[in-house]
Amino acid sequence: MDKKTQEQITLFTDAYKKMIDNVDKISSARGLDDYWGYYNRWLKRDKKTGAYTREEIDKVLDSADLDSKIQLSRYFFEHNSFYRRILLHYATLLKYMGILIPNPTFGLNLSKPSIQKKYRNAATFLDNANLPSLFTHFAIRALRDGTYYGLISDVSNKGLVILDLPTKYCRSKYIDSDGNDVLEFNVQYFDSIVEEKIKENTLDVYPEFIVNWYRLYKKGKRINWCPLPGDIAVYLPLVDGIPTFLELIPAALEYEEAKAINKARDLNEIRKIIVQRIPHLQDGGLLFEPDEAEYIHKGTVNMLKDDSNVSVLTTYADVDSIVAHSNNDNALNSVDKALTNIYAESGSSSQLFGTESNLSLETSINNDMALMMIFAKRLNKLVTRLMNDKFSNGEVSFNYEILPITYYNESRYIENSMKLANSGYSFLIPALAMGISQSEIVNIKDLENDVLKLADKLIPLSTSYTQSGNSPGRPALDPQDKSEKTVANEISLDRGGNTN
Repeated sequence: MDKKTQEQITLFTDAYKKMIDNVDKISSARGLDDYWGYYNRWLKRDKKTGAYTREEIDKVLDSADLDSKIQLSRYFFEHNSFYRRILLHYATLLKYMGILIPNPTFGLNLSKPSIQKKYRNAATFLDNANLPSLFTHFAIRALRDGTYYGLISDVSNKGLVILDLPTKYCRSKYIDSDGNDVLEFNVQYFDSIVEEKIKENTLDVYPEFIVNWYRLYKKGKRINWCPLPGDIAVYLPLVDGIPTFLELIPAALEYEEAKAINKARDLNEIRKIIVQRIPHLQDGGLLFEPDEAEYIHKGTVNMLKDDSNVSVLTTYADVDSIVAHSNNDNALNSVDKALTNIYAESGSSSQLFGTESNLSLETSINNDMALMMIFAKRLNKLVTRLMNDKFSNGEVSFNYEILPITYYNESRYIENSMKLANSGYSFLIPALAMGISQSEIVNIKDLENDVLKLADKLIPLSTSYTQSGNSPGRPALDPQDKSEKTVANEISLDRGGNTN
């Protein structure tokens, strides 16, 4: 190789390295490294954020450590939209509308004035307690932590005050002679509060008997576990005390991973590469020397530096193809499958928050309601005990029952309960299904009949006149009663399609 050729190769090599450096600068402007860095930070444990790795998540799920599972559930409830949305769906599914049933002692009647007074006082108390909001709070905590622990700190005619207890410092290992769970509170909780002022303020909130127990514990005269009286302790496990939906966390991670891969693929597909091929002379020599090609390359790069989706390639070689396109359908399918897997792990329908068919969705919601009605029975027991402690006597006792009414089935529930009312069954249940309390329905009817006298002023139209305006044909079915083919045809018509 002669000296001139060697010098040209050296110049070309140096120019090539500089051109690659310029391309790298353009590529980094695209933000791909930043995007993947964000995704990796979400998976790797960070000392400030406390994020989890996949290995740590699998280890927690396989372990028997309840506290680590609760911490995992809390983290994803705060940081993962799917996990949070699923838990909130279950927590807010029921309307938590209940009926208070007075049970007079044998031989007595509810018409007795003293019993009526007890009933009205109890019904007014429930109205002031705002139970639907309270029960939703209990459900969120039970779904997130596996169990809700609380302490009834005040019961008055103005309402009900329940103090949330820290899950980590509560347990229930025993059952009393009446079959009730015995709740214990670990007073070491107060030692976990570092600042003395905050600790004293916290002690002021807790009942005196717990504070006294803590003082004696500090003197070595008590153990750290303080048993709570059964009449004020609130222990509400959802199922078995373990966060129920932990297993959908890996599915949620897979969905995030599929989205990240799909986004990276999309960014790659919109990338454009401009190829500048330096021509040769007829005798095979270079039209432009390497240092001249470098200036040409730099000029083009500077001209396009504001477009983050463009790269520049300057070469002496022939280039056939440098951009490969992926199959977008396969990419979208992987994302859809990952999304469906999240709902499969939670036992819910993948159409829960965006449905095209009501058949499978209705079955899924009924299954969801069945789960939450198990929790509702625990709430029934709590309120029944509370009502009897405060209002029952030798003449009357009370029972409280939450009705299986959701925001999805309320219309049908009202319709069916109205049919039963026409046959002599309860008039209260359809009113409760509409969100009217037991006290309010009496006041509403008194207002209509005795004050406004609407029964005399609002006279229904005659039956024959009403029937003459009826439309011919069978009334339209409810969406959940339609077949899949009917639903598909209606969707096609809405979109301007053909049902043939």
